[in-house]
Amino acid sequence: MTRGLHTRLLICIGIVAGALLPVSAQSGTDVPFVTIAAGTVSGIRHLVHVIIRDQPAWESLWRRHSGSMVAPPVDFSHSMAIAVFAGEFTEPAALTIVRIRREGNRLVVLYRSGPTRPALDGASTVPVTPFHIVRTARAMLTVTFSEINTPPVVVPPP
Repeated sequence: MTRGLHTRLLICIGIVAGALLPVSAQSGTDVPFVTIAAGTVSGIRHLVHVIIRDQPAWESLWRRHSGSMVAPPVDFSHSMAIAVFAGEFTEPAALTIVRIRREGNRLVVLYRSGPTRPALDGASTVPVTPFHIVRTARAMLTVTFSEINTPPVVVPPP
């Protein structure tokens, strides 16, 4: 009986200690980033994840995305760009890069995308192509992407 109580107590202490550790000690380190562009209109109409580490690739992606020849400035000697394009939705939708984490020898980009509400008023909707492009410190690590599954975002009426 005492052994079982002792075991349960150790398990509880371990759970509490794990909960008190900083998030970075539990599962990687957050990597800061700055939004370059985000919205619902892009020339890229399919789901794609992109890592850009040089100016020619950046200019090419920007032309495909916006049709404009002038890309926002990014200093690729110190920075890189990461982009997520959600593809085309026939109803209101959004995409957000929520977090970038360094986990071992890789970066993990966590993002949410999907339909927003409401669009139930029967009005016709224009197709949208949500995207989010960010800048972060240059890293020659493998980058992986992970979509966070959440319920649709409820957009308050204007």
